[in-house]
Amino acid sequence: MATTIIYSFNCKNEELPIICRYALSMLQRDIHEFTAFSPIFNQTYIDNFAAQIDQIDELILPKLETEELKKITRRLYTTMDGLMDPLTRLRGYLQLAQYTVGMSAKDFGITLLEQKIRARDAEGVRQNLLLVNANLFTWQSQLATVGLDSKVTQPLTAAVLSITEDNQQQFDIQNKRKDTVQTNSNMLNDLYTRLMEILNAGKVLFKHANPMKAKEYTFNNLKNHVRVTTKSTPEKEKLMPEVQK
Repeated sequence: MATTIIYSFNCKNEELPIICRYALSMLQRDIHEFTAFSPIFNQTYIDNFAAQIDQIDELILPKLETEELKKITRRLYTTMDGLMDPLTRLRGYLQLAQYTVGMSAKDFGITLLEQKIRARDAEGVRQNLLLVNANLFTWQSQLATVGLDSKVTQPLTAAVLSITEDNQQQFDIQNKRKDTVQTNSNMLNDLYTRLMEILNAGKVLFKHANPMKAKEYTFNNLKNHVRVTTKSTPEKEKLMPEVQK
């Protein structure tokens, strides 16, 4: 029976260390007020909190695995982009063979495949590529008559295996990462506990002295700030799927 993982916090795992870094910056900014409030808020406290954040960062997004995922994603994109010219040529051969094949690019599977490539949907590309290759096998003699050769068909055939292997590698890495995070869920909960200690102290310190600053020391405010920042990140920098809890 699977063990139920209980998280203390209400955000994605990968958002927690980012939220904590904002809180760390605020703590460093307001350290004089915090230290005057309680001696536990000293440089050692700051250093320990920073070390905790770094540890969780490495747990959730290990540098080597993250780089490997980015490399696989770039390879997938290159493979998919490399299909566009053969598909354009295949469209041309379908037009030349319209009286013997009698299929449109849409019916042949080309149109949807091109849409999946532009959408960067690797699994969708693989599935629709199988349809195109099946039609190529069915109509190979008719298309060969009008000039279709291996320069067009070989990239389409090879891409199925390449995309399948890359998809599987991504899945394996992400699954392993998810298992590791769940096994060490107590570390994330401990970091959240430290975060809330800082936020609660900040609200006490500034509730009356500076209500605007007190609002900064709320979890939802920091979470929303992280999500707005993430949405504004250029698409070209988002080379891999987010790791969910």
